[in-house]
Formats: sequence, C-alpha cells, structure tokens
Amino acid sequence: MSDIGVILLDSDLYRPVGDVGNPDTFAFPVRYHRATGAYAPHVVERGASGLLDIFVAAGRTLVGQGARALSTSCGFLSIYQRQIADATGATVATSALLQAPLLLRMLPSDARLGVVTANAASLSDAHLEAAGVTAGERPRIELIGLEETAHFYPTVVLGQGRLDPTRAAPEVVAAATEAVARDPGIRAFLLECANLPPYAASIRSATGLPVWDISTMLTWVHQGLSG
Repeated sequence: MSDIGVILLDSDLYRPVGDVGNPDTFAFPVRYHRATGAYAPHVVERGASGLLDIFVAAGRTLVGQGARALSTSCGFLSIYQRQIADATGATVATSALLQAPLLLRMLPSDARLGVVTANAASLSDAHLEAAGVTAGERPRIELIGLEETAHFYPTVVLGQGRLDPTRAAPEVVAAATEAVARDPGIRAFLLECANLPPYAASIRSATGLPVWDISTMLTWVHQGLSG
C-alpha cells in the first residue's frame, strides 16, 4: 500500500535515484500515475495553461488506488495547488515550493532563500503566491535559474537526449555557488525542480548551506500520515 501518490508529467526522462519519479528515492512505497498529454515545456514555459483537468484526473486515479496524499513531478504545478486539493479531496503537496514560507520563518529575518528552478524566467510571483509566499516575503527569495544550462535544461525540460547526471551536476552546483558569490545573504537553498534532488548533497558540500527539496517534503508528509 502506498500513502503517497505522485502525478508524473508525460515524459520518458531518465530518473536517477533522488528524482521524485524514481521509487528508490524514498524509504517508503510511492505510487505513480502519468498525466498523459502534460508535457514539460507546456508546464514550465506556458504555466500549465489548460492542463488542470488532466492533473485532476490523474490525482483522482491515484486516490482511487489508495493514495492519501498527492504530489507531482514538477514544482511549477504549485500554480494548481488549491484546485487539485479541492478537486481530489486529498492532502496535496504539488511542489517543493510549499516549503518556502516555512523556511523563510526558520531563517533569520535578514537571510535570503535561494530557490533553484528549472526556469527562473517562467517561475512567476503567481507560482510563489500559490505556494504561500506573501508579497512581503517575495524580496527574500532569490531565483536561481537553470534555463541557460547546456545539458540540464535541454534534457530535463525540452526532452532533447538522455540526461547524464555527471554532466548535469556541475551545472547545478555552479548555479548555486555563483548565486552565493553574488548574494552572500543566501543562507539556504530550496530546489523547486523535482529532478534536482540528486544534486542536493553536492550543493550542500560546495556551499556549506542547507538544502531542501521535493524529497524532504514528501518524507515529512509521509511521516505525518504513517508515523
């Protein structure tokens, strides 16, 4: 039995351990269902416009299979956080971004939270607001985008070729370390993209800062459900 159900985007992406779509990432069973027709570029670059019904249907399927809590494989789906929760009746945590309000309260008031995202140009204030970040808190968030990476973005979002974690890791770590060099006020990282947790340990090692992501959130959700 799986208490957690994850709605996957319609993608054949290679998912190493750490990725939300790899069941070996978690120490507990996770059930998956693909949202057919929900492609990554549409979700990331077009705000998932017109795709709500697809995600609701996938969520209802997972609930029907016994899932008590739902998540997704893309942090940009925070935009539909309230709608999916209301439509499925489940406990829903669409995005790692839901941790942002808590982390901002945990950190000193003058500290900033670095949000590493697949595409900073597309991650809007509406996505953050849907995750609970207030307008007053928005200045404390530094978006760190990966849309200009040579390997990570083309493979993960655009589906061009097979993801090679040994090529993606240096790109992700470089984005994090360069962000801290530009803004020493960053005191922690939150990984928006559900494909980024495989690189969380490398970011911690390179920067000495704490890192949270979709796996830390779902582990917390599971503990609440199952003890």
